[in-house]
Amino acid sequence: MQFALYYQAESVVTGAVQDGARAAAAEGSSVGEGVAHTESLLHAGLGRSAGEVSVQGSDGGETVTVEAQGQLHLIIPWLGGANLPLRARSTQSKEKFRVGPTG
Repeated sequence: MQFALYYQAESVVTGAVQDGARAAAAEGSSVGEGVAHTESLLHAGLGRSAGEVSVQGSDGGETVTVEAQGQLHLIIPWLGGANLPLRARSTQSKEKFRVGPTG
């Protein structure tokens, strides 16, 4: 049961980061919009556990990166409040109009 919950949480974090980076890379968008989109997806997919995951974004000029890092609390009582790490990172090239070769 715990493995299934962890796998689901890891999938949510990975998907949210990928989609957030895609949103940030869209023409006319910003890293802040990508981070907000990622946080929204995390809250939708993880519920209260989303509060245990922090999201950061950066603009590398030609690329944008969104990264999430946090933890998932185990539900197994005899492990005494242990946690499993959640981490994902996605880098996307920015969308922009590029003029092709002229001939």
